[in-house]
Amino acid sequence: MLSRNNTYLNYKIYLFILDTVLVAGSFYIALMLNKYFWKENYGYLIVIYLITFIFYLYFENYKYKSLKLIRGFLVGNIFINTIIFGLIALFIFITPIGSKTFFINIFKYYFLIFLVSSVIIRIIVFEAVFKNINRIRSFNRNAVILGITEESKKLYEDREDIRRNNGLDIIGFIDLKKLAIRGSIKKNVIGKIDDIISLSNEYNFRDVFLVSNNLATPSLLKIIEDLRSKNYILHVNEKNLKELFNVNLYDIYGTAMKFIDFSIERHYYKRFLKVVLDRIVAFIILIFLSPLFLILPVMIRSTSKGPAFFIGERIGFNQVKFKIFKFRSMKYSTADNIEVHKESVKAFYTGKESGKIKKFNSSKRVTGVGRFLRKYSLDEIPQFINALIGNMSIIGPRPCMDYEVQYFKGWRKYRFAVQPGITGLWQAYGRSRVNFEGMSVFDYYYYSNCSFSLDLKIGIDTIKVFIFGIGGY
Repeated sequence: MLSRNNTYLNYKIYLFILDTVLVAGSFYIALMLNKYFWKENYGYLIVIYLITFIFYLYFENYKYKSLKLIRGFLVGNIFINTIIFGLIALFIFITPIGSKTFFINIFKYYFLIFLVSSVIIRIIVFEAVFKNINRIRSFNRNAVILGITEESKKLYEDREDIRRNNGLDIIGFIDLKKLAIRGSIKKNVIGKIDDIISLSNEYNFRDVFLVSNNLATPSLLKIIEDLRSKNYILHVNEKNLKELFNVNLYDIYGTAMKFIDFSIERHYYKRFLKVVLDRIVAFIILIFLSPLFLILPVMIRSTSKGPAFFIGERIGFNQVKFKIFKFRSMKYSTADNIEVHKESVKAFYTGKESGKIKKFNSSKRVTGVGRFLRKYSLDEIPQFINALIGNMSIIGPRPCMDYEVQYFKGWRKYRFAVQPGITGLWQAYGRSRVNFEGMSVFDYYYYSNCSFSLDLKIGIDTIKVFIFGIGGY
């Protein structure tokens, strides 16, 4: 049932249902063309469906942009089906389970049928239907623009395109300043930000577009957090947060502008599903990587003095201390290492050129084996024990030391509102290439947008970093 207050949710649900039908329908037609029976081969369909769904989330195919950026959608689909073919073919060829001839005959038809039907039905037909539904104003969701600038005026001029494409009906401006408003724009200003709660009740809106690029990052994120805490959904112009735009975390709303979305809290995922998934995935990974717990300690102990494992104290969720496990990668002199680290991170956090200073680099104190471990993040593997115990998550902001807490004030403190992670946005997309402010923006975005699809995206991209050793130090 369509809902005035859930246009975007309706879009995602119906698109998900459509994709399910397309996968099952394409597979069924491929079976019929080869004169195979359905009930004997549904196992292949389950594997194909699960992999397709996982990579559709990774490629953000349930955002509005998936219907607009057709080239990216096609390339993504070709990549997804190549992965599916490779995994199933590998499984069939190395095990006695499954038929090679059957799979090859089925997949060549499935791939073509699914690709063509996705373009015709998903992109052309679904978009046309969705646009026609959006023409009915009773199905639209009201939205406002925060701040009056030249950029925001351009967005307001495109409001009809936004309504037709996305079902968001921009009804006017909310002023960020307390100065008198002059000119023709005055009639489209419904009020000031101090009155936003009463205005949202009067005009029935929850979506807020923020287009101004004149705000410093602390001021911008203070506004975002204040509005998010009141259950508003923020769409922030990508020019304000280039760190996030550069890693493809944006959506489009019917105009040339691109926006970074900040959503309301997903307590059901953070508090329940994520906790369960962390323990299950950590357990599986520890079993899979168990041989490294025999090999790496021997390499570490044979090339440098000291224990193979490092056990240190870190600050975690709600600023509670816990013990973290790592493979030792530095020379064994804990006190000296901490003092060197204190001075280095102080320069990183407080230096006058903080916009240019990169993450602390301790290469002079790193052992030969440790340099290899760090490049491929192998030193972090024991932290899956932390995830299994429950004082860390697999995905989240990196835990810090107690003397680093003083630097995380204001909007930066929200990193402590989620479990620290083995990997996160900074590790997957920044690492030693991103400065303190960029790292903090990544942490805040994760805190405000933590979801299964974001965790999946970060996890897959971390594997790419792990394989190619990008950004290690």
